[in-house]
Amino acid sequence: MDDHASLVARARTNDTLGDILRRAAYAQLPGRFYGVLQLCAPLSVQLWLTGSHRIAGWLFAASAFGAWALAQQHINGYADEFPPLAEQDVPVSRGWRVLRGASAAIGSAAALALLGDAFIRLMATLFHCPGCAG
Repeated sequence: MDDHASLVARARTNDTLGDILRRAAYAQLPGRFYGVLQLCAPLSVQLWLTGSHRIAGWLFAASAFGAWALAQQHINGYADEFPPLAEQDVPVSRGWRVLRGASAAIGSAAALALLGDAFIRLMATLFHCPGCAG
């Protein structure tokens, strides 16, 4: 609550409420995903080694989005920075941009593949062929 009050107090006079809330949400949301990265990455490896491949895949997708959030927050800055890092003329290294793009693509592809697998399993369960051996 104190972070939001300090953000609003230091806001420019020409900012609207929508601008302030958008900046706060874009700056604070990646921090939540970073916690997911710290939890899901080791857990996905552990579950993969024990044989729970689908759950490990979902955790891997979540940890990829956590890596995206880490890069996004490094590029755009944090909510308590004023003026925001994106509005400052601070050069951002190409590696952070590559990490952001690659982790977003990998996380999206993994989530899409797992959703496709879940859909195929659901359809196989609903429309089971009585004459089929499987």
